[in-house]
Amino acid sequence: MSPVTRYLASVAAGAALIVIGASAGHAADEAENIIKYRQNVMKSIGGHIANIAAVAKGQVTYIENVSAHARALADMTKLVAPLFPEGTGTGKTNALPAIWTDRAKFDAALKANQEAAAAMVDAAATNDLATIQAALGKLGKSCGGCHKPFRKKKE
Repeated sequence: MSPVTRYLASVAAGAALIVIGASAGHAADEAENIIKYRQNVMKSIGGHIANIAAVAKGQVTYIENVSAHARALADMTKLVAPLFPEGTGTGKTNALPAIWTDRAKFDAALKANQEAAAAMVDAAATNDLATIQAALGKLGKSCGGCHKPFRKKKE
């Protein structure tokens, strides 16, 4: 194969990958896939909170890890708002319709959660257990500020 033929073949292959990637990206945003993705983000947030809580309760002594969990948690809370687009309120989800019918209240609750997560980052940086515990209590309340009005109750 000549160099020109090889070059044209690689350009054609690259263009095909772009077209395939673009169509696959569009199909990936189906409601079912967004719901699964959203649930994984929320599980990740819950995992970081659970690990911070384990330290705060004295169940483990990994206080030096709290900062990493707090930073990851704060980053993850920034991802949440766009994960609730119209059309993702049905199917295998615990999201209540109020998310879409009272979006301003939902967004305000998310903002409060993001602020509490940022405060958790500051508290974790102190490595002071009492400061971490206080910030964790406020963070938990901010989680409830979304879960109570916008998530189905666990059965």
